[in-house]
Amino acid sequence: MIINTAKQQGAALFVSLIMLLLMTLIGVTGMQSTILEEKMAGNFKDRSMSLQAGESALRFAENYLKTTVVLPSFTGTTLGHYLPTSSGAPRWDASVTNWSDTTNDVIAYNGSLTDISSPPVYIIEEMPPIPESGGSLETGVALESNYYRISVQSVGGTDTAVTLLQSIYKR
Repeated sequence: MIINTAKQQGAALFVSLIMLLLMTLIGVTGMQSTILEEKMAGNFKDRSMSLQAGESALRFAENYLKTTVVLPSFTGTTLGHYLPTSSGAPRWDASVTNWSDTTNDVIAYNGSLTDISSPPVYIIEEMPPIPESGGSLETGVALESNYYRISVQSVGGTDTAVTLLQSIYKR
């Protein structure tokens, strides 16, 4: 068999190079999409860990309020026990409370949590008492309930996923 090389123009090589370029573009686009989805899944996990750590600290603080017979004063002299601010930014705002200062401002959660970059911290505010209706048989004596606002700040596996949770506890 005799092959005539004078008529060949290299069209097969050109077509195969174009196909290789298209396959490379498809592969690179697929990898970029996969990397983005992996980052999104990691961020979701980090946010979920932050939320769960905050929930743990919130339940711990509620249990503290439930089981402590005599609570300390809420004047700020006891670490993490405050009265709400009367004007300006609320107590849980970062301009009022330094959430990283466990020596002077906030209480660190001391329970065991794994894979969290730092333990959650919280503050407890004693809210003004609210008179309850229909609670006393004596005329002129109103039954009062004490309410406490618990604010918790937590992070997940990294310090970028920050969660702030609050609850009101009636005692």
